[in-house]
Amino acid sequence: MKAKMSLFALLLFAAVLMFFGCGHHADPYLLDGVNWNGSNSGTLELQNGSTKDMVLFIGQTPAPSNLLGGVRAGATIKHDISPLVTDFSVGGFAILRGVSKEEYDKNALEPNKARIEFTAMVTYGSGKMYRYNITLNNTGENAVRVTNRFNIGMELRKNSPDGEKVAYLPALGIDQMIYTSTSESFTLFPVYVYFNKTTAEVNTLKSTKMIDGIPVAPRPLGPNQSINEYYFPNDKTLTWEYIYGTLKQTAAYVTVVSDVSNTAGKVTRAMKPLISQNGYDAISHGERLTYELECSEEGEEAGLIINFYNGTVLVPVRDRDGNLPFIRAGYKYTVTVAHVSGNLDEADSYKATIVEGEKRDISTLIETL
Repeated sequence: MKAKMSLFALLLFAAVLMFFGCGHHADPYLLDGVNWNGSNSGTLELQNGSTKDMVLFIGQTPAPSNLLGGVRAGATIKHDISPLVTDFSVGGFAILRGVSKEEYDKNALEPNKARIEFTAMVTYGSGKMYRYNITLNNTGENAVRVTNRFNIGMELRKNSPDGEKVAYLPALGIDQMIYTSTSESFTLFPVYVYFNKTTAEVNTLKSTKMIDGIPVAPRPLGPNQSINEYYFPNDKTLTWEYIYGTLKQTAAYVTVVSDVSNTAGKVTRAMKPLISQNGYDAISHGERLTYELECSEEGEEAGLIINFYNGTVLVPVRDRDGNLPFIRAGYKYTVTVAHVSGNLDEADSYKATIVEGEKRDISTLIETL
């Protein structure tokens, strides 16, 4: 009997070896507790342009209970954020924090002790996609430390209020590290971010003063190297009420609806492609994407053209009277683009019409993180 059992064990062991030797591998989800496969129905799309596998958390502090999943270096994946929020059907926004796979492995039981490579603000909602790009600039062995003096969350943008989103600094966030790939200096501009729960709209208030941007100097990480620390806003004597009074809405919010079937188009201004609030560079049939267009409160020409078929069809946006439209900061606009009739490769076969809506009220029903 013992000989038979030993033979059975040997055969079972050989079968396991053959299974893995024939190109079958254990699901990485089972190996480290991280979902590296994502979800086809997920609304949060992550593009990892860094050289590190990243483990992602939703919320102020990484914890096993708010682990979202992972994204491999160089990969693009969608994750389902709905199990981690209570208002997914309505929509909202959350803090996304990323740690490297190496850091996660060292701190899997206490992920709050892991080095956070990047922090971002993402939006969510049933049927509402959001894309975030993790870049080499989000990671590195150089850093600065930043603190938010106010109870209003802010995005920190590189070299201008309209520059690259470097990090999201939560309300009263203290000693948050921003990592960079080099020690070259740059300027961080605070952009205050609100979310209106009633309308599910993201609102941004940007400073118009250069003095509000803070030049920073990253330094290499190391046991004997001090990391430079910076505070936002720049002037510690200012109150939020004063800051709020000096900030302006410097953008019009233009929502584009595409009724052009079987192709995607790019929304451009002065022939420059625009990126939507939720991170997309093109709009497809049936989608509604909102863009922030810099302009004055007095109004200026929109200069919008929707580009189809790689620039061979350029559809200018006009108002209802067929004139070039003007847009005003703080106002909402809707652009509807459709193929009306005729050949697909002729701009005259399309129509893009813009309609001005109401001015966004940012004084009430505001939430921040």
